[in-house]
Amino acid sequence: MTDTTTVEAVPKEKRQTKASKVEALLARNAGATLEQMCEATGWQAHTCRAFMSGLRKKGREIVRETGKAGQSNYRFGAVKAATKAS
Repeated sequence: MTDTTTVEAVPKEKRQTKASKVEALLARNAGATLEQMCEATGWQAHTCRAFMSGLRKKGREIVRETGKAGQSNYRFGAVKAATKAS
C-alpha cells in the first residue's frame, strides 16, 4: 500500500538584503541619517558612504540635507542617466 501526499509549495518571501534596506531608507520622504543606515545594516559609516557612492555611479541622485541639529539626512532625488567612463 502506498500513501501519496502532495506537498504544497509555500511561496518564499523575497530576502531583504542590506542593500535593499538602505535603498528603502533612502526612498522615504524624510530620508535617513548615516546612523540609521549603519544601524539597519550593521555596516560601518564608511561602508554606507561607499554604497551611496556606488548608487550615484549607477545614476541615482542622492540629496544630502542638513537638519537643525547639524546632522545630515540622505534621500533619493530625481533619477538621472548613468554616465559611462571613457
